[in-house]
Amino acid sequence: MILRNRLYERKEPDRDATLCIIYCEGSKREPQYFQYFKGLSSRIILEVVEADSQGDNSPSGLYQLACSDIEGYGSDSLVKYEVGEGDQVWFVIDTDDWGSHIPQLRLGCARKTNWHVVQSNPCFEVWLYYHLFAEDAATVVLADCTAWKNHVNAMIPGGFDSRKHPILIADAIANAQRYFNPAGVEVLYGSTEMFKLGKALYPIVASAVEKARRMINL
Repeated sequence: MILRNRLYERKEPDRDATLCIIYCEGSKREPQYFQYFKGLSSRIILEVVEADSQGDNSPSGLYQLACSDIEGYGSDSLVKYEVGEGDQVWFVIDTDDWGSHIPQLRLGCARKTNWHVVQSNPCFEVWLYYHLFAEDAATVVLADCTAWKNHVNAMIPGGFDSRKHPILIADAIANAQRYFNPAGVEVLYGSTEMFKLGKALYPIVASAVEKARRMINL
Protein backbone atom coordinates (compact mmCIF):
# COMPACT_ATOMS: atom_id res chain seq x y z
CA MET A 1 0.00 0.00 0.00
CA ILE A 2 1.47 3.35 -0.96
CA LEU A 3 2.12 6.08 1.56
CA ARG A 4 -0.38 8.39 -0.15
CA ASN A 5 -3.26 5.99 0.55
CA ARG A 6 -2.29 5.45 4.15
CA LEU A 7 -2.46 9.16 4.93
CA TYR A 8 -5.58 10.34 3.17
CA GLU A 9 -9.22 9.48 2.88
CA ARG A 10 -10.41 10.11 -0.66
CA LYS A 11 -13.26 12.63 -0.74
CA GLU A 12 -16.09 12.90 -3.23
CA PRO A 13 -16.37 16.37 -4.81
CA ASP A 14 -19.06 18.85 -3.83
CA ARG A 15 -21.59 19.87 -6.46
CA ASP A 16 -19.95 23.31 -6.69
CA ALA A 17 -16.36 22.00 -6.67
CA THR A 18 -13.82 23.73 -8.92
CA LEU A 19 -12.79 21.72 -11.97
CA CYS A 20 -9.03 21.90 -12.60
CA ILE A 21 -7.78 20.22 -15.79
CA ILE A 22 -4.01 19.78 -16.14
CA TYR A 23 -2.61 18.89 -19.56
CA CYS A 24 0.85 17.34 -19.14
CA GLU A 25 3.54 17.23 -21.78
CA GLY A 26 4.94 14.12 -20.11
CA SER A 27 3.32 10.71 -19.78
CA LYS A 28 4.84 9.59 -16.47
CA ARG A 29 6.52 11.98 -14.03
CA GLU A 30 4.05 14.89 -14.24
CA PRO A 31 0.85 12.78 -14.13
CA GLN A 32 2.20 10.75 -11.20
CA TYR A 33 2.97 13.96 -9.33
CA PHE A 34 -0.46 15.52 -9.80
CA GLN A 35 -2.33 12.29 -9.08
CA TYR A 36 -1.09 12.65 -5.51
CA PHE A 37 -3.54 15.51 -4.94
CA LYS A 38 -6.65 13.85 -6.40
CA GLY A 39 -9.42 13.39 -3.87
CA LEU A 40 -7.76 15.37 -1.07
CA SER A 41 -10.54 17.95 -0.97
CA SER A 42 -14.22 17.90 -1.86
CA ARG A 43 -13.75 21.46 -3.16
CA ILE A 44 -11.82 20.45 -6.27
CA ILE A 45 -12.16 17.99 -9.16
CA LEU A 46 -8.67 17.37 -10.46
CA GLU A 47 -8.39 15.95 -13.99
CA VAL A 48 -4.85 15.04 -15.06
CA VAL A 49 -4.40 14.49 -18.81
CA GLU A 50 -1.14 12.73 -19.57
CA ALA A 51 0.63 12.83 -22.90
CA ASP A 52 -0.46 10.17 -25.37
CA SER A 53 2.58 8.40 -26.78
CA GLN A 54 0.65 7.89 -30.01
CA GLY A 55 -0.51 11.50 -30.20
CA ASP A 56 0.92 15.00 -30.38
CA ASN A 57 2.32 16.19 -27.04
CA SER A 58 3.69 19.44 -28.48
CA PRO A 59 2.27 22.70 -27.10
CA SER A 60 0.03 23.07 -30.15
CA GLY A 61 -1.01 19.43 -29.92
CA LEU A 62 -2.01 19.77 -26.27
CA TYR A 63 -3.85 23.00 -27.05
CA GLN A 64 -5.86 21.35 -29.81
CA LEU A 65 -6.63 18.42 -27.50
CA ALA A 66 -7.90 20.81 -24.84
CA CYS A 67 -10.06 22.64 -27.38
CA SER A 68 -11.51 19.31 -28.48
CA ASP A 69 -12.08 18.11 -24.91
CA ILE A 70 -13.66 21.34 -23.70
CA GLU A 71 -15.21 23.00 -26.76
CA GLY A 72 -15.77 20.10 -29.14
CA TYR A 73 -13.38 21.31 -31.84
CA GLY A 74 -11.81 18.90 -34.30
CA SER A 75 -12.95 15.63 -35.79
CA ASP A 76 -14.46 14.44 -32.50
CA SER A 77 -17.21 16.89 -31.64
CA LEU A 78 -18.00 15.32 -28.25
CA VAL A 79 -17.29 17.56 -25.26
CA LYS A 80 -15.40 15.65 -22.57
CA TYR A 81 -15.31 18.31 -19.85
CA GLU A 82 -18.05 20.77 -18.90
CA VAL A 83 -16.02 23.84 -17.92
CA GLY A 84 -17.84 26.60 -16.09
CA GLU A 85 -17.05 29.96 -14.54
CA GLY A 86 -14.18 29.65 -12.09
CA ASP A 87 -12.89 26.36 -13.50
CA GLN A 88 -9.27 26.23 -14.61
CA VAL A 89 -7.21 24.75 -17.43
CA TRP A 90 -3.42 24.39 -17.09
CA PHE A 91 -0.66 23.31 -19.49
CA VAL A 92 2.55 21.96 -17.95
CA ILE A 93 5.36 22.46 -20.49
CA ASP A 94 9.16 22.05 -20.59
CA THR A 95 11.49 24.48 -22.35
CA ASP A 96 13.86 21.67 -23.36
CA ASP A 97 11.81 20.26 -26.22
CA TRP A 98 9.38 23.05 -27.00
CA GLY A 99 10.93 26.44 -26.20
CA SER A 100 10.23 28.04 -29.57
CA HIS A 101 6.69 26.62 -29.71
CA ILE A 102 5.50 27.83 -26.30
CA PRO A 103 4.69 31.46 -27.26
CA GLN A 104 1.95 30.25 -29.60
CA LEU A 105 0.41 28.22 -26.78
CA ARG A 106 0.51 31.26 -24.52
CA LEU A 107 -1.20 33.32 -27.21
CA GLY A 108 -3.98 30.78 -27.54
CA CYS A 109 -4.50 30.58 -23.78
CA ALA A 110 -4.61 34.37 -23.52
CA ARG A 111 -7.79 34.27 -25.62
CA LYS A 112 -9.46 31.88 -23.16
CA THR A 113 -10.79 32.46 -19.66
CA ASN A 114 -8.73 30.78 -16.92
CA TRP A 115 -6.42 28.93 -19.31
CA HIS A 116 -2.79 29.05 -18.12
CA VAL A 117 0.68 27.90 -19.15
CA VAL A 118 3.37 26.95 -16.62
CA GLN A 119 6.81 26.46 -18.15
CA SER A 120 9.88 24.90 -16.55
CA ASN A 121 13.40 25.50 -17.88
CA PRO A 122 14.76 23.08 -18.82
CA CYS A 123 12.25 20.59 -17.41
CA PHE A 124 9.71 19.62 -14.72
CA GLU A 125 12.52 18.30 -12.50
CA VAL A 126 13.37 21.91 -11.57
CA TRP A 127 10.00 22.02 -9.78
CA LEU A 128 10.69 18.68 -8.09
CA TYR A 129 14.11 19.95 -6.99
CA TYR A 130 12.51 22.88 -5.16
CA HIS A 131 10.46 20.54 -2.97
CA LEU A 132 13.57 19.55 -1.03
CA PHE A 133 16.21 22.17 -1.80
CA ALA A 134 16.09 25.90 -1.11
CA GLU A 135 19.15 26.74 -3.26
CA ASP A 136 18.83 28.46 -6.64
CA ALA A 137 18.42 25.80 -9.33
CA ALA A 138 20.11 28.14 -11.83
CA THR A 139 23.43 27.28 -10.14
CA VAL A 140 22.95 23.60 -11.07
CA VAL A 141 24.38 23.66 -14.59
CA LEU A 142 23.51 20.44 -16.41
CA ALA A 143 23.51 19.43 -20.05
CA ASP A 144 19.89 18.40 -20.58
CA CYS A 145 16.68 17.06 -19.05
CA THR A 146 18.08 13.55 -18.69
CA ALA A 147 20.92 14.96 -16.60
CA TRP A 148 18.40 16.88 -14.50
CA LYS A 149 16.35 13.74 -13.85
CA ASN A 150 19.46 11.86 -12.81
CA HIS A 151 20.64 14.73 -10.63
CA VAL A 152 17.35 15.09 -8.73
CA ASN A 153 17.14 11.36 -8.11
CA ALA A 154 20.77 11.25 -6.97
CA MET A 155 20.29 14.16 -4.56
CA ILE A 156 17.29 12.54 -2.84
CA PRO A 157 17.77 9.19 -1.08
CA GLY A 158 15.71 6.74 -3.10
CA GLY A 159 14.89 9.42 -5.67
CA PHE A 160 11.89 11.74 -5.86
CA ASP A 161 8.87 9.69 -4.77
CA SER A 162 5.52 10.91 -6.09
CA ARG A 163 3.79 8.88 -3.38
CA LYS A 164 5.12 11.18 -0.64
CA HIS A 165 7.31 14.10 -1.75
CA PRO A 166 4.46 16.20 -3.24
CA ILE A 167 3.44 16.75 0.37
CA LEU A 168 6.24 19.38 0.37
CA ILE A 169 4.40 21.52 -2.17
CA ALA A 170 4.35 24.58 0.13
CA ASP A 171 8.16 24.55 0.27
CA ALA A 172 8.34 24.13 -3.49
CA ILE A 173 6.06 27.13 -4.05
CA ALA A 174 8.16 29.34 -1.79
CA ASN A 175 11.50 28.21 -3.26
CA ALA A 176 10.41 28.32 -6.91
CA GLN A 177 8.88 31.78 -6.53
CA ARG A 178 11.95 33.10 -4.70
CA TYR A 179 14.26 32.08 -7.54
CA PHE A 180 11.90 32.67 -10.44
CA ASN A 181 13.97 34.44 -13.07
CA PRO A 182 12.05 35.58 -16.14
CA ALA A 183 13.31 37.82 -18.92
CA GLY A 184 10.14 39.37 -20.28
CA VAL A 185 7.96 36.40 -21.24
CA GLU A 186 10.99 34.05 -21.38
CA VAL A 187 11.56 31.68 -18.48
CA LEU A 188 15.31 31.47 -17.88
CA TYR A 189 17.33 28.38 -17.01
CA GLY A 190 16.73 27.03 -13.51
CA SER A 191 13.33 28.73 -13.23
CA THR A 192 9.84 27.28 -13.21
CA GLU A 193 6.38 28.81 -13.31
CA MET A 194 4.95 25.77 -11.57
CA PHE A 195 4.55 27.79 -8.37
CA LYS A 196 1.61 29.54 -10.08
CA LEU A 197 -0.26 26.26 -10.45
CA GLY A 198 0.88 25.31 -6.95
CA LYS A 199 -0.62 28.52 -5.54
CA ALA A 200 -3.93 27.73 -7.24
CA LEU A 201 -3.99 24.14 -5.96
CA TYR A 202 -2.39 24.29 -2.52
CA PRO A 203 -4.92 26.47 -0.62
CA ILE A 204 -7.66 23.99 -1.52
CA VAL A 205 -5.76 20.91 -0.28
CA ALA A 206 -3.64 22.58 2.40
CA SER A 207 -5.56 21.23 5.38
CA ALA A 208 -5.12 17.59 4.34
CA VAL A 209 -1.54 18.07 3.16
CA GLU A 210 -0.29 19.80 6.30
CA LYS A 211 -2.03 17.30 8.59
CA ALA A 212 -0.36 14.43 6.76
CA ARG A 213 2.99 16.23 6.75
CA ARG A 214 2.90 16.47 10.53
CA MET A 215 2.17 12.75 10.72
CA ILE A 216 5.25 11.73 8.76
CA ASN A 217 7.48 14.63 9.88
CA LEU A 218 8.67 15.72 6.43
